[in-house]
Amino acid sequence: MNRRTGQPTRGEWAGHQRGGGRVRGAVSILATLACLAGGSCGGTARPEDGPDPRIRWVFQPDAQIYYGSPALSADEQTVYVGTSNPILGTFETNHALYAIAVEGGVLRWKFPLGRRQVRSTPAVGPDGSVTFVVEERDATGATVLHHVVYRLSSSGVLLWTYTVGPAAAPVDVGLSAPAIATDGTVYVAGDALYAIRADGTLKWKALARAAEDPYAEDLHNSPVIGADGTVYFVYHNIPLTALHPADGHVLWTLDLGVNDHVMASPAIGADGALYVATNRCVMYAVSSAGSLRWTFDAATVGYQCTMRSSPAIAADGTIYLGTNSGSPASVLFALRSDGSLRWVFEPSDLPSDVPSDHFDIYSSPALGSDGAVYFGQEFGRVYALDGASGALRWMVATQSGITWSSPALTAGGVLLISDLSSRLYAITTESGGLSAQAPWPRYRHDNGSTGALAP
Repeated sequence: MNRRTGQPTRGEWAGHQRGGGRVRGAVSILATLACLAGGSCGGTARPEDGPDPRIRWVFQPDAQIYYGSPALSADEQTVYVGTSNPILGTFETNHALYAIAVEGGVLRWKFPLGRRQVRSTPAVGPDGSVTFVVEERDATGATVLHHVVYRLSSSGVLLWTYTVGPAAAPVDVGLSAPAIATDGTVYVAGDALYAIRADGTLKWKALARAAEDPYAEDLHNSPVIGADGTVYFVYHNIPLTALHPADGHVLWTLDLGVNDHVMASPAIGADGALYVATNRCVMYAVSSAGSLRWTFDAATVGYQCTMRSSPAIAADGTIYLGTNSGSPASVLFALRSDGSLRWVFEPSDLPSDVPSDHFDIYSSPALGSDGAVYFGQEFGRVYALDGASGALRWMVATQSGITWSSPALTAGGVLLISDLSSRLYAITTESGGLSAQAPWPRYRHDNGSTGALAP
């Protein structure tokens, strides 16, 4: 899938039918490669006919799921996911936030949004409320009119909205996912970094883009919150910045160099250290006081790539993250706590006539209590690897490619992830949920996607 146009490319799967917001538990996972560059690429979405027995159910909403990942309620009985379109893809007008039962995949409720798209991951607050950011475009779909934060009750009732810009701007990649503090404060980026109280009123605003600068961008990355409440943020031309939660004043900054479009949100280790993956395929480890500890450059181990997968941090300090636009291939790295390479997983058994840069790993890994590392891949596969060795435990093929969606993992062993055919999958694992010992076990830290380290 071309990330700028949203159009299929070599290696993407056919079969993007819509399903009217209903469960398709018997949907076939077999699909033919859609090779628009001429002729068939050969190969199928799975090595044998019929649905994979690990797939419990498949839910398909009325509009496309493109950006964002699923988030779970505190009791892990409900999964929340929003719909959105690629930047230049088909402009749909029936978007919504969906609440779906983890058991059986039945629709609990949906909050209609019309032309407003949920272009980031929702977050579940301590009171069970669901906070997410939408983008509203004009009638042509070419210009952004508003970015708006929504907060809904756990039953889907609107509690409040807050506009975080812009006045008018071109369509860009994704939106900032909100981070939720224990007191319910929402930290989210738009034309600035906003702190919004639990009642929907503004607490403070910082890091505002220069309105007079015609080249200034909105801030399309997601803040994270340390155990002491410190808010951390980094993006294009904004260095890694620590802000005080009371009033937003800057505690420290650290320039990571040429970090053009840092799309991966930081992860936080057990000692408060920050791990930031940049688009030039360099990982930075930074202390909570803002001093650089080490860097890992993928080029030093023979890979040219970018990093848009956000890191996950295991109990022993191992850091896991994927790469995209990889040469000779896109891979998943496991790094030791000192920044040295532990192992690298390069997906195999892939068609030789499909360019390797179509096997990207945007999906951020989830660390299970069974010691497995779970993640999705652009070719349309969900992997479970052994966290210690990187050995493949199993693989499930999906109907289409997986890019921005990162898995959630329930205590009952259900993995939830969406693909580019707009299907949300519930997949059986051997895990008893996320690793309880891992300080940062998945994208946005926890199944509620709060982006916050527990105090």
